[in-house]
Amino acid sequence: MFSNAGGAAMLRAIALTGVLALSACAQMSPSPTTSAPSRDDVVNVTGHDGFKFGDSRAELAPLINQDLQGCHSQLAGRPEGSLVFDQDERLVLFWFDAPLHTPDGINTGDPLAELSAAYPQAIALSAPAESHRFDGLLVRQGDYGYLFLHDGKSVRKAIAGYVDYLERLFDSGFGVC
Repeated sequence: MFSNAGGAAMLRAIALTGVLALSACAQMSPSPTTSAPSRDDVVNVTGHDGFKFGDSRAELAPLINQDLQGCHSQLAGRPEGSLVFDQDERLVLFWFDAPLHTPDGINTGDPLAELSAAYPQAIALSAPAESHRFDGLLVRQGDYGYLFLHDGKSVRKAIAGYVDYLERLFDSGFGVC
């Protein structure tokens, strides 16, 4: 059908047209971007990623793991964080474990010396003798703060929230299931 010289030229032209068409299509479609979802591990005295103290349970419903029973209110996808609401269904405390940490990098498991260095203004709280409770360090920042419960060596529990509720937690166990 084609002469050898003419056929080869025609095939090259068709191949070149195909390559050009494909390269033009490739340039028109945006290149896929894949970025790993980031998780904010910092717990501030006013809240955490997506919530702040004082928010209602209804406002936070999309963030709460609805599969848990009882008094547990945990963030969906964040088993390291537990929410505590008051009688008016307002968020007042947030218990958190590593990898969640304060802006100064303090989390559960850290040596007490690191905690004391990060928060030299912390107020020491002593658990009643023979109570089987941890001593605490309370860090106040206005109406908000952190309560770190410790065994004398390392941070065992970390809680952020309203200072009034942190003090109530330490004194009477408020917010403990």
